[in-house]
Amino acid sequence: MHHIIILILCIVILTASLLFRLNEAELYLFGFKWPLRCFLYHTVGIKCAICGLTRSVCSLAHGNFQQAVKFHLLGPAIFALICFQLPYRIYALIINPKRMSRKLIKINSLFAVIILIAIFVNWLVYLGGLIL
Repeated sequence: MHHIIILILCIVILTASLLFRLNEAELYLFGFKWPLRCFLYHTVGIKCAICGLTRSVCSLAHGNFQQAVKFHLLGPAIFALICFQLPYRIYALIINPKRMSRKLIKINSLFAVIILIAIFVNWLVYLGGLIL
């Protein structure tokens, strides 16, 4: 069941990233400005660990790598993880999750853990830059 949920979530993220349009760091959906903002940044003025990630993924979906890295340094790695989930989850659903290769499961888990750690480290570096 979790394979279906993650697959649907990744499809929604990739579809949304293709539908969103960027105009000077503002997101638009069907011509309407996207109203959601980072609560932490707009109330306290400190970027959260994933600030800019939506804009980064949208930039990558539209083929703009340089802009994506400017929005969030780890955007390309997260975009790659999301894209990798599509064939991985489809394979898991078609094959039987119990027969999945342990090596493939470990690679997927390791990639996700490394990205999570990198997001946290990136955020600490950002916060350290504010303090200095």
